[in-house]
Amino acid sequence: MKRFGYLVVLVLLIISLSLNLDEKTMASEKGGLFGLTILHTNDTHAHLENIPYLHTAIKEERKKDKEALLLDAGDVFSGTLFFNQYLGQADAELMNKIGYNAMTLGNHEFDKGSGVLAEFIKTLSFPVVSSNVDVGSDGYLAPLLRKKISDNAEGGKIYPAIIQTVRGVKVGIIGVTTEDTATISDPGKEIEFQNGRRRVMEEVSKLQAMGVKHIILLSHLGLLQDKRMAQTVKGLDIIIGGHSHTKLTTPLVYNVKTEPTLIVQAYEYGKALGKVHATFSKEGVLTDWNGEVIEVLAQDEHGKELFPPDPWAENRLAQLLKPIEQLKITPIGSTTVPLNGIRHDVRTKETNLGNLITDSMLEKANQFAPTQIAFQNGGGIRNSIDQGTITIGEVLEVLPFGNALVTLELTGEEILQALEHSVAKVGEEAGQFLQVSGLSFHFEPAKPVGERIIDAHVQGVSLDRTKMYRVATNAFLANGGDGFTMFLNAKENGRISELYLSLYEVMSEYLEKHSPISPEVEGRIKEEGKESP
Repeated sequence: MKRFGYLVVLVLLIISLSLNLDEKTMASEKGGLFGLTILHTNDTHAHLENIPYLHTAIKEERKKDKEALLLDAGDVFSGTLFFNQYLGQADAELMNKIGYNAMTLGNHEFDKGSGVLAEFIKTLSFPVVSSNVDVGSDGYLAPLLRKKISDNAEGGKIYPAIIQTVRGVKVGIIGVTTEDTATISDPGKEIEFQNGRRRVMEEVSKLQAMGVKHIILLSHLGLLQDKRMAQTVKGLDIIIGGHSHTKLTTPLVYNVKTEPTLIVQAYEYGKALGKVHATFSKEGVLTDWNGEVIEVLAQDEHGKELFPPDPWAENRLAQLLKPIEQLKITPIGSTTVPLNGIRHDVRTKETNLGNLITDSMLEKANQFAPTQIAFQNGGGIRNSIDQGTITIGEVLEVLPFGNALVTLELTGEEILQALEHSVAKVGEEAGQFLQVSGLSFHFEPAKPVGERIIDAHVQGVSLDRTKMYRVATNAFLANGGDGFTMFLNAKENGRISELYLSLYEVMSEYLEKHSPISPEVEGRIKEEGKESP
């Protein structure tokens, strides 16, 4: 009887080993092919209200492939009251709970400086990958840095690249962040943003030398740069993109006749879950693939949620909301029209919300000294406001970055340079596009960069290149943010006045004073070939 018991145990052990072997040998099925599933997110920007639905979608997909990788391409930070309240700690908790494998750094991860970012990273149960962000001289982030590629990466640490093992096969994951972060966020002078393409090439070579044939790039560069990366860096199999908030419903494919490279990206704000399944030959070359963007907030034809909220995440969200509920509902004004803060619009053309914000800046600045112009970068406007009552919570969601109001003394020539820079990347929807008050201009995007401004008027009078004007703007732009070097030059030459007022306070005061408001598009910004409003 005892011998029979041993036999039973032995049989069970063999069955268990066989099942594990079957799972691990999936990599060598179909004549040596390896199948890899990646679930991915990007640019969630603290929109935790969507995370319970996202968690459900992730769990559903993991039922289909329990070894699917879950990756994030950056910009977890900034954009809602959740970030204002918790500075990324709530995001980290929810990401840990669902079990991410890795993320890279977006430019907004640096919005509150390296100290806040370090506290966020230390909370993570998974590693951060970042090949081109050198934090070695930063007192907060340097202790988290690991300079070598790891196949056993620790949570809460920063690596240039890591190796994950999926069904017995090594998969390399590299991270890269836009070099523009030095000017479009607030990383501090101790952090260096190195050439992304060069650093990615170096990490690809290191991974290949370690025998890794399957390489993923977590990229916070934007779609245009991802395309260039796919075309010029050999060895990349899949680029998981972010930064441009692009919804790629199917993968873009490059080098299809040689060694294909896929580009995927999953929109924004946790509204969607990206999924790509790739099949590789035994040599590590992509042979087949399919990808999709799963809309986690979608409903069926009867209005039923396709992905009902995850109970744990929904309950935790309710707890997180309590401290900011009162703030969200405190009314400060009203509008008779919807206020347009749509990302595409504020980065490409005049909007009534852009006019409202810059009008409030100009009015406030004139309380200190005569001021003729106000500038606000479109990238700093993060939400729209519906018609009706306006709450302070809504204002904070429109202007979440804690920027302060400053004035600069600029020559007409410097203002013209700023306007040229504003429209230099209008086709890319870059955040440097300026919303304006006190000034109007006409531009032609078909002309060469630097020659696009046709005319400009200040308070109805043609801009005088030799005259000095006082300009209200935000501290981010005055520090050279978004590439406005002419503003930084004025600041460094002492032509700046700090007003020590946050933009959301300025806008809130304006709303309290002037409500109900009815801002319109007035023709402040005109594009050649398009009808005037």
